[in-house]
Amino acid sequence: MDENVPRIIKNSLQNENYEVLTLDQLDMRGVSNGDVAEYSLQIGAIIITFDSDFLKLKKELEKKIKAIYIKLHPRDPKIASQILIKHLNSCLTILKEPGVIILTEEGISIKNK
Repeated sequence: MDENVPRIIKNSLQNENYEVLTLDQLDMRGVSNGDVAEYSLQIGAIIITFDSDFLKLKKELEKKIKAIYIKLHPRDPKIASQILIKHLNSCLTILKEPGVIILTEEGISIKNK
């Protein structure tokens, strides 16, 4: 999980029995988005973020990562958590292949590569 994602989302995912790693736990707070993306590839993780900069990574990196960008304004952690849990199974199915999902209150869209 990216450093901008509220703890309630981590807790919600753990309550659903998902393994969740935060940048704080990995001692990676403040590292670049590119480094986060590279590390996610090394460990086979899906990035969950509120940071739209993950939609603008270098093309060769963007083609390899698996990420869920939660686009919600204003950012309400409780609503974001509910949206993520509601759509998580669909997101995981889509992310069997690399890609970046944009998750909103309206649902799921996939960023064009």
